[in-house]
Amino acid sequence: MPTDFVSFRGANYVADRNAPTVLTPYKGRFNRPPGMTDATVIEILAAIGATQLTPGEKVACETGKVFEPRRLKFTFSTGASISVPIPTRAGLIALGASIRGILQTGLSGTIACVGLIGEEWKRLDQELRPATVVPAPGIDVRPTTGLKNPIFSAFIQYESDSGRTFAEGVRMNTNQATNLPFSPYAVVIGTSLGTLLPAGCGGATNTDARRYVIDILTTNLQNPTRKMIVPVADDDADDIRGIGVGLATNPQTLCLRYYGESDNRFSRFLP
Repeated sequence: MPTDFVSFRGANYVADRNAPTVLTPYKGRFNRPPGMTDATVIEILAAIGATQLTPGEKVACETGKVFEPRRLKFTFSTGASISVPIPTRAGLIALGASIRGILQTGLSGTIACVGLIGEEWKRLDQELRPATVVPAPGIDVRPTTGLKNPIFSAFIQYESDSGRTFAEGVRMNTNQATNLPFSPYAVVIGTSLGTLLPAGCGGATNTDARRYVIDILTTNLQNPTRKMIVPVADDDADDIRGIGVGLATNPQTLCLRYYGESDNRFSRFLP
């Protein structure tokens, strides 16, 4: 039997970096499990403030392939799952608990776990780079001498979308032999990581921190671009945006992407 999908549109999505008044229209779909009634579909869409699409209906100013909204993945004890966009980070816990209840009642099944999948923005350089900045190559992340690439590592005081603050470990390539971040981006990286903590929690974690991913333009002719991941410790929208602008303002930034926080056991935060 082919998979049956429910397609919908929304106009109430707030990106991690934006104020509550800056809304992004989006469209999406989720698979419709056998036995899901129209009433259950309507109830889920009402909970997230979305409207079901009619065949062939278009979404005005929809962002297309450069953007994927944050969503919660509800997995049943049978292994089947359904993913539902959540329009605001503030609604993650309340909406997560509400939709879990709707699914368990409407499908008479048990939700085994709920995972958070962060939003994705694939070309934020086009939005956040100042008009006066032109991409230009600079020094490489990797040093010109030595056989081993130095690594900058630290533990940060991370503010989670769950409303909790905990330690997260970060690692990234650097051009500095000491434990310092890549020098051309050192100031903005320091701002992005915020308060550094003593090591001691180990590497295991349920959370993939929100982060920017930079394609760095270098003068290395054999490898003209390098990739760097910069986690963002602060959950404040203005600060997330400010970090992005700081990264995009550096001429070495060729492309800039953003990934919101993900957590495969977000259900542990739901009441």
